[in-house]
Amino acid sequence: MTFEYNKKNAQCSWCKRTANPHPDYINETIPTKIFTSFSGRQIELCFSCFEVEKKRSYEQGINFTKNLDLKFETLKILNL
Repeated sequence: MTFEYNKKNAQCSWCKRTANPHPDYINETIPTKIFTSFSGRQIELCFSCFEVEKKRSYEQGINFTKNLDLKFETLKILNL
């Protein structure tokens, strides 16, 4: 799985980070990858949020792409 580095306008859909939090890469954008959810949404995640969602999907026995839709709908309801 390849995450894109130095992508202009990179922003995680979940945590909303744009800058790389690693102190050695403070002048770079956050590495992200665009995932397609089960329903076809394009969701851009940073590596950290991807790892959390991947683990959550595995632990709950939910397909990763379906889990993205569930989280998206939850955030939408909460206006986040």
